[in-house]
Amino acid sequence: MLGLPFLVLLFMLATAVGAAMTAIGWRRRKAAPAVAALALLSAAIVAWSAADALAFLVHDAVVGHLLRVIKFIGVCVIPAGFFCLSLAVLDRAWRLPRRTALLLMIEPVLILVMNVTDPWHNLFFLQPDPADPITFTRPDFGPLFWVHTAYSYLLLAVGVARLLRGWVRGPRAQRKLIGAILLGAILPGLANIVALAWGDYATDMTPIGFCVTAVTTYWALVHHSLPEMIPVARERVFDLIGDTVATIDATGRILDLNSAAEHMLRRLAPDLPDRLVGHSFEKEFGGLPYADGGESDLILTDREGRRLELNVRTSPLHDNRRERVGWVMVIRDVTAINGQRRELEQANARLHEQLRTIELLRADLAEQAVRDALTGLHNRRHLMEELARLAAECALQGRPLSVALLDVDHFKQVNDCYGHGAGDEVLVRVAGWLREAAGAVAGAVAARYGGEEFVLVLPGLDAVAAGARVEVLRARVAAEPVRAGGRPVPVTFSAGVACRTAGQSLEAGQSLEELLHAADEALYAAKRTGRNRVETAAVPDAHASGTAA
Repeated sequence: MLGLPFLVLLFMLATAVGAAMTAIGWRRRKAAPAVAALALLSAAIVAWSAADALAFLVHDAVVGHLLRVIKFIGVCVIPAGFFCLSLAVLDRAWRLPRRTALLLMIEPVLILVMNVTDPWHNLFFLQPDPADPITFTRPDFGPLFWVHTAYSYLLLAVGVARLLRGWVRGPRAQRKLIGAILLGAILPGLANIVALAWGDYATDMTPIGFCVTAVTTYWALVHHSLPEMIPVARERVFDLIGDTVATIDATGRILDLNSAAEHMLRRLAPDLPDRLVGHSFEKEFGGLPYADGGESDLILTDREGRRLELNVRTSPLHDNRRERVGWVMVIRDVTAINGQRRELEQANARLHEQLRTIELLRADLAEQAVRDALTGLHNRRHLMEELARLAAECALQGRPLSVALLDVDHFKQVNDCYGHGAGDEVLVRVAGWLREAAGAVAGAVAARYGGEEFVLVLPGLDAVAAGARVEVLRARVAAEPVRAGGRPVPVTFSAGVACRTAGQSLEAGQSLEELLHAADEALYAAKRTGRNRVETAAVPDAHASGTAA
């Protein structure tokens, strides 16, 4: 038999430890469901051990009955708390459903009522408790006591069975936590069996055993943290994931991480402890936006000064009540991918620039192919293409089309007297005047026809209007000598103008060759009549041509 002072001290110590565990668990209840369940279990231990400690010091039957009522509140809550603890340890996202809570409250409430009213029906104890609780005369238990005992052992057995199953099937890290809880549960079980079997000679040390269970469980929760509280599907598969994967709880602690995550985090922070699980993520990596959710891109520098480009995706974890309990973070190192993408973009940009240069060169070559090298005017081949196009447009729109053929007067004498350089300068200057004249008429084309001959195509102008414009040009050229080699070179030209009227078609009137031939005939007429003049070809009308045919 243990001495009374020692028993009082032992139960008071259990009360103090239970109260401390309750306070710590309540303060950290949001960190994990298992901590909240442990707080409930510790509170029940306080009620049980405190009632027993006071019962040793009280000899009044009424007070003893009241203490027994308080004691059995703790006795009934402990199996429910252990059951909840087993569920929370095996499932990190578990939260106590309201329906389960109500069901678990039924038995404690009934036992409370039966204990309060036991002096009137003696269904819990067949005889009242002795005035001195330390007496070693075993009370006769009533039928409700054995029903309560069976229910309590059933609830404890379910919790132990769940833990054993998790210990067998869970990952290696989780087995340490479950093993610590199971070992802690052995002592109160043995103490309760001894109290029930040999109650005449022993004091019930069950609350002391549960106090040890609470302490070992809390130690396991703190030191093994939450990888043991979260069953991972397959530890090896998790480690084989190439991306960085880490889970973080609501307090900012690392719950679990794969090998890639550990490697990545140590690249960013070299002075991390050997064990990262349970370490504060917020403290070391507060710059990573794990709590914001969604997806973001970051550029960081590792411990060796190398650039790291990271794609960070975070998703919140919620329990059954939709309360956030943590986050899952997936980090992908996209440095190499982004580097390849940038190189590809640069290569594409260079290719586009090369293609643009080639296109410009092609356009320049195409333009050069239709330009006269000396004067910069269109050449004869392009003239014929443009003349055909303009003829079709004017015929479709019912507009006239005039062509002027110009020839520089006495050009051979210019070459003989002033040199071929002066002759080239004269051709360039005449080409410039023609270009200006063409610019004054919408759609007009100026071209070098060959040698000192030029063609001016004037869409929309009839023979009279075209002749007038060419006459203005002739007068300007004659009035402005070309300076070549420091000497003025007088320049004049003769021109012939031909027109295809709006009523003519190429079949009913002139073909393009005939139009140019008519302009050429008018040019020769201008030369025969003294040069430096403009002659207009006579144009046959469509009606006369049709009658002659």
